[in-house]
Amino acid sequence: MTFDWLWGGALAARRDVLGFYRDCERQGGLVRTHIWRLPIYVVTAPELIEEVLVKKQRCFIKSGALRSTGRAFGRGLLTSDKELWRRQRRTIQPAFHAQRLARYRTLMNAAALRLCEAIGAGGVRNIHHDMNELCFEALAQSLFGEDMSEARPLVAAAAEALHQFHHLHAQWVGAVGGLAFAAVRAVSTAMGRPDFVADPTLLPTPYGRRFRDATAALDRYVATLVARRRAAPAGDDFLSMLLAARDDAGAPMSERQVRDEVVTMFLAGHETAASSLTWALYLLAAHPVAAQRLAVALDADEGSGRATAGAGAGAREIDRVMREALRLYPPAYRISRTAVEACDLGGHPVKPGVEIMIPQWAVHRSARFYAEPDAFRPERWTPAFTAALPKFAYFPFGGGPRTCIGNTFAEIEGSVALGHICRRYELRVPPRAQVAPYLGVTLLPRGNTLALELRRRDSRPGAGWDDLQAVDGRAKAGP
Repeated sequence: MTFDWLWGGALAARRDVLGFYRDCERQGGLVRTHIWRLPIYVVTAPELIEEVLVKKQRCFIKSGALRSTGRAFGRGLLTSDKELWRRQRRTIQPAFHAQRLARYRTLMNAAALRLCEAIGAGGVRNIHHDMNELCFEALAQSLFGEDMSEARPLVAAAAEALHQFHHLHAQWVGAVGGLAFAAVRAVSTAMGRPDFVADPTLLPTPYGRRFRDATAALDRYVATLVARRRAAPAGDDFLSMLLAARDDAGAPMSERQVRDEVVTMFLAGHETAASSLTWALYLLAAHPVAAQRLAVALDADEGSGRATAGAGAGAREIDRVMREALRLYPPAYRISRTAVEACDLGGHPVKPGVEIMIPQWAVHRSARFYAEPDAFRPERWTPAFTAALPKFAYFPFGGGPRTCIGNTFAEIEGSVALGHICRRYELRVPPRAQVAPYLGVTLLPRGNTLALELRRRDSRPGAGWDDLQAVDGRAKAGP
């Protein structure tokens, strides 16, 4: 006797959620299933993704899974919806205007140079730790105008607790705990509240307590920071914008909302960029032919002034590498939405309470859109290929009105960091290294560790690792 009618896709998703998403993608553009009777639609067709994120976005809000970690993000830009989101987006958008981004590039260059000085001659490094340190420094200097070294361990502890909580809670929902989750959703939807979420961080579990303690410590730091800035305004940085903002009635932003936006920027503003860079460097280390091609392009830019300005052959090659890395290892490996209004997707009715899963991981690795979809092939990103690709066959930063506000910031950061590191170092994955993704809120290396061996590049043209030519530059980049 089978009980699939009860658990649906829960066990398969709990066992291997990335594999589950790819199986759904192979079945078609929209797969209807359920997790313990909670209706789930897995959407992978580009035209239907556009329906959810753009054309019918008013029918959906951020998923219950993301909103349930409100103790961390609160009602910041990542999790807020409707009018609050629109107001906060308008307030924060000037921090990412072109003029400011040019200034941020200078600060990023300085931070990347300091990292290279710290690496020195090279050696085996936890490159994920290095990228987190680099991206947090760039964030602090660019958006807050100060070093913020005191905040770094607090943000790291809160981020680690958040990722662990998200991972373990997803495992709990995939197991029989999902019965309780589905029951609460069914009751709240029947009562006209499909948006209702319980706060699972209140559960008396070790990871729940760790999450509460870590966010409380970060909150105390943010409260002190905000009080200090109110007493002595610093200028026109991100926090100053929040403190100066006024609504239509002339009222300032609440203390809680300021806190939510600052913490959201701390957690989401550097971790996704660090993850992107970590996976890009790993892929280059695993594919030395591609790494050498990038190094040659960067050498061609040296002395021309184009290297630090983000122009020239090196910048174009970095762009292709980053596009391919974001395709294979998108930090936001899925987008989730909760339906709050009835609508139609591809001829299928969507009722309030339905959860919509849009897995970039599966769409980006679809054979429908990409030849050799699991292979690392930066050279595929020609202008012609990019122009022919359906709009939502590639969307590492989301899409529609909720496109990541910091996408250009992250692109500049990636270009700067890869340029400095790959210009100076050759990369290799150490022998017997075990690399696997970990599904927290974002796609991370397991254990927050990804070891790479770095060594100073030989000045001789074409020099590289002894086994350079023995490696297939199209090797698969699977989990």
